[in-house]
Amino acid sequence: MIRLLKTLSRGLDRLVGCAVVVLLVVMTAVTSAGVFWRYVMNDALSWAEELGCYMLVWVSFLGAALATYRGAHIGIDVVYDRIPRPAQRLLDVAVNGAIVVFMGAILLSSLRILPVVKTRISPTLSVSMDIPYLVLPVSAGIIIFQTLVRMLPEPGEGKP
Repeated sequence: MIRLLKTLSRGLDRLVGCAVVVLLVVMTAVTSAGVFWRYVMNDALSWAEELGCYMLVWVSFLGAALATYRGAHIGIDVVYDRIPRPAQRLLDVAVNGAIVVFMGAILLSSLRILPVVKTRISPTLSVSMDIPYLVLPVSAGIIIFQTLVRMLPEPGEGKP
């Protein structure tokens, strides 16, 4: 079971990584087109700035999910490296538990917000605002899953 969860975690990381790359490429193209039209064509693309902002938010939140899988979030290693191994394990559990609780609160709150923002329409793109806000429960759910899987022992760990 652990092996399956670790495989799912790895696959989810690859999927999120591909989504981030696609979003970054499209965001760069949209932003560049907006700059070109504004300064070269002297005519602004009304939707480019809004779309670029929404894509930046999605990239940021999904990037946090990528960092969770890869253990790449910032940390203060000076103290952590100097405490005994059993205390490090306890600290890992405490920190990961806090992450799960915090992301759980974000997940639940964002699920309550989605029906409210669904009725609102974005000013220039004319799309329901639940699309930009959907990144909150998606990224929180991914972070919770990745954190819980990271807490599992590696397959075969602890066997003689």
